[in-house]
Amino acid sequence: MLIVSERGSSLVEVLIASAIGAIVVMAAQQQMQWQTGVQHHKLLRVNLLLSAQSVANQFFETLKNTVATQISNPQGNCYLFPQQNGGSVGFRVRNEQLQHNSMTLDCAGYGWQSLTDKSQFKVTHFAADSYSPGSGSGLSKLVVTFTVTNNAQTHVFKRTITPQVN
Repeated sequence: MLIVSERGSSLVEVLIASAIGAIVVMAAQQQMQWQTGVQHHKLLRVNLLLSAQSVANQFFETLKNTVATQISNPQGNCYLFPQQNGGSVGFRVRNEQLQHNSMTLDCAGYGWQSLTDKSQFKVTHFAADSYSPGSGSGLSKLVVTFTVTNNAQTHVFKRTITPQVN
């Protein structure tokens, strides 16, 4: 008859194995949390960019029918853009929001609507300038810039618009 000696693990060995297992599990959890944070940060950045790009496209599309040489800036961060159809459209920044008024003659009037939500991003800068190029084409151009921020992220949208000629 064979004598087989069975010996179990000692308490010290079990405690050491448990500690090593806990360290491995905590390291894996930290790695997963870090990856989730990185993905969340990237998602927030993409969301900001897409939201701001959508507003920028709507904004720039509205300005295609502007008479570029007649824009006015009666107040800081407020511009009135005369339209080729005889009306005018206004854009201004108030309370860190880009606002639009499709039928205004002044910056203080009624009917202003926000195009942005400052919980998504804040409009920190808005400027519009017109210029007439040299004797070449003769078409006036409109250069519009606005800057949006959210936390540490900043995006500048700048576009040169050649208004359509009717």
